[in-house]
Amino acid sequence: MALEQRVRMRVDSKHLLLLKDLLVWAVVGVVLLAAWHYGLLQEVWRSDSTGLSLGITVVFAGAVARGSWHIIRLSRALNHVSVVERLVASQPGRAARGRWLDDPDGAGPLPDGCVTEHVRNLQMKARLGSGRGALDQSLLLEAFEGDLRHGQEFGWFVADLLLSLGLLGTVIGFILMLAPISGLDAADDGAIKSALAAMSGGMAVALYTTLAGLVGGMLLKVQGFLLDGAVQELVGRTTRLTEVFVLPAIERMQHDAAA
Repeated sequence: MALEQRVRMRVDSKHLLLLKDLLVWAVVGVVLLAAWHYGLLQEVWRSDSTGLSLGITVVFAGAVARGSWHIIRLSRALNHVSVVERLVASQPGRAARGRWLDDPDGAGPLPDGCVTEHVRNLQMKARLGSGRGALDQSLLLEAFEGDLRHGQEFGWFVADLLLSLGLLGTVIGFILMLAPISGLDAADDGAIKSALAAMSGGMAVALYTTLAGLVGGMLLKVQGFLLDGAVQELVGRTTRLTEVFVLPAIERMQHDAAA
């Protein structure tokens, strides 16, 4: 009953993860367009003589594109598990008799997808195993989660990398800011003005690179949070589905075959 209620609540949640991601980046896109319109982005790139801010922007754009591909992949997987849940919950008696597992080379009438592949692996493990005792799917669930998370570590790495690049820009900026002071003649007004201009440029490098690194890293972590939440939801729903319906059906079929 609880599974049926969850399925009914998720009937209209198709591509909900993708919509969340699009909402986040729509807000970010509006802010970036406003910054471009008022010349703030151009000022950041122009004032940063090291080019780190522009490099951070390029790396950030590439990481966002890669993360968006993972968002689409997990969104399709969530749609798939919703379809499987509805199929199983709509005919619990058929699932209890193992009718979802009739095909020896597949997972019966279940649509192709990551959950069906997991069910197929469980079926193959039961067929090749000794058939004694309860079927343990813990290792297969770990592999299932690993496949879902494949490639997501790159996003967290890039987020930390952007923060590190921002700090590197801070250090370089302070070096550029303090370098003109060494050997400065206090009686030379022209040298003092030149030193102040150089210090201002160094401070701009320090602040703008730090700003670019912090903003880029935080936004990538928001996307990583969405991805982690999607993986946890997929693993949880697949575990409930298989523990309640698939494993009992497989064990019942093994018992009937051995009788």
